[in-house]
Amino acid sequence: MKKYLILAAAAAVTLAACAKVETAQNALMDENSPIVFSNYAPKSLVKADAASYAPSTTLVLNTDFDVWGWSTSNGTAFDGSNGARFMGWYTVTYKDGGATDGSKNAYPDGYRYWPSGDAPDWLSFYAYYPSKSGSGITPPANGLGGFSFTAKEAAADQVDFMVADVVADQLYTTNNGTVPLTFRHMLTKVQVNFKTTTAVADDANTTVKITGATFNKIKNAGTLTASYAASATSTAWTAVSGAQQFAVAYPAGALTVTASTVAPADIFLMVPQTMLAKTEAAAQYLEISWTVTTDGVTTENTAKLYLDDCVSTDGGSEKADLDWEKNHFVTYTVTVGPQPILFTATVAEWESAATGYFNVQ
Repeated sequence: MKKYLILAAAAAVTLAACAKVETAQNALMDENSPIVFSNYAPKSLVKADAASYAPSTTLVLNTDFDVWGWSTSNGTAFDGSNGARFMGWYTVTYKDGGATDGSKNAYPDGYRYWPSGDAPDWLSFYAYYPSKSGSGITPPANGLGGFSFTAKEAAADQVDFMVADVVADQLYTTNNGTVPLTFRHMLTKVQVNFKTTTAVADDANTTVKITGATFNKIKNAGTLTASYAASATSTAWTAVSGAQQFAVAYPAGALTVTASTVAPADIFLMVPQTMLAKTEAAAQYLEISWTVTTDGVTTENTAKLYLDDCVSTDGGSEKADLDWEKNHFVTYTVTVGPQPILFTATVAEWESAATGYFNVQ
């Protein structure tokens, strides 16, 4: 089986063609055994921008993710810190079968190859998604470590930031040359639906319309730290910060008793965070404005809905205690219905009676 060395000159040519591609030097490789990648995302997520969002449990065709690889000597298990860099944030394109390789579903424009020989090095891999300019993601310099992240202000511009579990101690023979990457969502999916009460919906003389909605004091930045130990990948958010306002989409017409739908482009992907009590200055809230029109008379209204105060059932009173956690989907349903003006009536007692007489002759 033919073998060759990836030399410094060859690496330089590769880097000139794609700045993100790095490769180890002087590693004994098998040119007939390319490294390719398969992927799986455990939760589905639909978004409008196919260049950034996973529509199901597989990535969008022709989107990119970045891979980091380490090598350890044959028989030495990777522990998260003992590997030599084999590839550094190497961009891989998901192609689901590929133009030139019908059995694989993700590979770079230029392959990297498996070590070979009598005792080939073991390889371990880690990845994040998407590899996209302006995504708000800054990866760590050495594979594992802290990702800096800032969510975009417009929901349609936000990315589905995911990281993969470390796939450790691989040889070509482990899985026929394919590295199975499982990506996990690191953000919280958030949407807001609006509806009105049955009483209002049944009243032909009254309509309720939303005229504005914003999330306020939302923490929009943080550091996601990834580590690997005892054969397990761990991720945690720290240094979450910010007080960003986000415009929330709302229906243009009158509310009905059925909750409004949210277009894919209007779904938020937010930094996970704990909701603060409304007594705290940094408490996050949803502010809405709406009109009520009855018999041609319109009133304007506003309200601040503190996210820590939402309840667990429609019309209930028990707090939901909904924090934003990674890989969770939070839906807020806001029911806007004016209280009808009702009347009660009682009759006062007669005051003391007087009697008068007429005598007619």
